[in-house]
Amino acid sequence: MPKKRGHRLSIPFPGQAVEVRKLNRKWAEVRIPKLGWLRFRLSRAVGGSIRNATISRDGNGWHVSFGVHSGRKPDAPNGLPACGVDFGVTSSAYVSTETAPRLMPPSLTESEKARLKHLEQKKARQVTYAKKRNGGKYSRRLRRTLGQIGKLKSRQANRRQDFTHKLTTDLAKNHGLIGIEDLRVKNMTKSAKGTVEMPGKNVRAKAGLNRSVLDNIPGERRRQLEYKSRLYGSELRAVPPFHTSQTCADCGVVDPGSRKGCGRLFACVHCGHEDDADHNASMEIEARARRTGGTVTNSTRSTPRMRVPATGQRRTRETPQPAHAS
Repeated sequence: MPKKRGHRLSIPFPGQAVEVRKLNRKWAEVRIPKLGWLRFRLSRAVGGSIRNATISRDGNGWHVSFGVHSGRKPDAPNGLPACGVDFGVTSSAYVSTETAPRLMPPSLTESEKARLKHLEQKKARQVTYAKKRNGGKYSRRLRRTLGQIGKLKSRQANRRQDFTHKLTTDLAKNHGLIGIEDLRVKNMTKSAKGTVEMPGKNVRAKAGLNRSVLDNIPGERRRQLEYKSRLYGSELRAVPPFHTSQTCADCGVVDPGSRKGCGRLFACVHCGHEDDADHNASMEIEARARRTGGTVTNSTRSTPRMRVPATGQRRTRETPQPAHAS
């Protein structure tokens, strides 16, 4: 199948064409057709029969990954408490059952950000020179610069994945029901530059917000929760995201005045309930997840505004049934 743009170099092999043997606790060897035995770092046990193997390369070097049939079946429902999770930018994840947000460490340090900016500027100069003086052919210096950028980007991606795997595994293991927002990340991160006839406003600010949203990879978190919840006996429910930041989790009233600006405080103008804005949103997400049925709900319908507090049983408008002739 065609690979997406920017996809790293990878070579797949069927399982019957490879063979793995363990050398010691940390190292093993894999036999690849035409290449012979290749030594690799054994980061984890294979844990089953190998169905396929893929050799890939990124900024950190060459890697081998195995598709393994472990024979493990989904666990039975674990019966643990439910929770709602609000994924954001300032707070990477706020769980409704916790009193403090979970913050993802910076994916790049300040020195690494400065180095990445320097390398990007250096690459731009070298590409311009290649187009004007070298007929578009990349020089060795330019390829070395691209390799250095790729190494920083790979390090950044690995740190994001490390935090995401730890977060999703903890949520799936310790909760029986997990409610999240049914976010449309592609629509959320659209550019604001507009067109020549109708240029956009605050384009650079929107671009920075888009980078922050994508740095938290909400789509990848949902993908991991979908398969991990089945493994650990929990249930994932995606609820409509409309007005979760403007709905009071105590009285259920939707009012934009309760969330002024982009501050961290939510103060309901009707009942006086005050809470962290992200924690209030996670409580509302949990309440919506409790009302919806099924495993993963992809509904885009808005929720009704007539509700009782999140701590009790919520009521929804009943759909009028057509009268039947007697």
